Amino acid sequence: MQVFIQVVESGNFTRAAEALGMPRSTVSSTVQVLEDRLGVQLLQRTTRVVRPTLEGLQFADTARDLIDAFGQAEGQFRLQSDDVSGRLRIDMPSRIARRLVIPHLKDFRARYPAVTLEISATDRMIDLVSEGIDAVVRLAVLEDSELICRKIGDVPMLTCAGAGYLAAFGVPKTPDDLARHHLVNYALRMPALSSEWDGIENGREINCAMQSHLCVDNAESYVAGALHGHGLIQVPVYDVADDIAAGRLVEVLAEFRPLPVPISILYARRRHLAPRLRAFMDWLEELLQAQGVVADVRND
Repeated sequence: MQVFIQVVESGNFTRAAEALGMPRSTVSSTVQVLEDRLGVQLLQRTTRVVRPTLEGLQFADTARDLIDAFGQAEGQFRLQSDDVSGRLRIDMPSRIARRLVIPHLKDFRARYPAVTLEISATDRMIDLVSEGIDAVVRLAVLEDSELICRKIGDVPMLTCAGAGYLAAFGVPKTPDDLARHHLVNYALRMPALSSEWDGIENGREINCAMQSHLCVDNAESYVAGALHGHGLIQVPVYDVADDIAAGRLVEVLAEFRPLPVPISILYARRRHLAPRLRAFMDWLEELLQAQGVVADVRND
């Protein structure tokens, strides 16, 4: 049933096999055995895509409920960390993975040694279901979604630039000065629709259009753009604390800091949450609080 559900959600056998870590032939034969056992055709197969039949759609709903119920029954008497086990696939922004999560994973491993983690550290948009991802960490104001959102807290933001850039172009004192400056632009989808600086002035949100000669689509390149003198950037305070302390980056317009950005974990809607995913979410929230990443924790 788990294999069948993954095929339905992935849309073909190849992606389902990758998500499950199985050979494609095993996935195909497993579904065939299930169809033979039930005596109905669950999937319509073509060379490019696999679609569930009407019976397949009906059975998928039942199968999800059965798997969730079994997981709940299996875990209701297992409250020790040793019983939290299995593979967990998480997608998160690259700098959160590199600077925060991976350096502290020894603590998670010590608590839950039976959990195998697969971390996808990218800044691209992903399809959580079709790619077999259990949960994603997002640092953004989120749009409405069918996914479940667990908010961890709000991350303070600042504006900064490289020391060399400021020496060459001057330090902006007010938003009016930004017309003479450049912004390193950030866009998950190219080309960028605009190049704007965001901030707060007299209690209200303001936006200033700026010049930009560099646009990037990931956080590593974004910070590098500021370090190498290509303009201003707006980033989480924690992310550039070391560079600011070392004098490589300098905060500007501190009186006009932008609004904090929420950080959340999103996962697919299920009746019962896997113990390993709950354990990771609790650990990540604890880590971000301990590291001073979030200013305020308010779970939804």
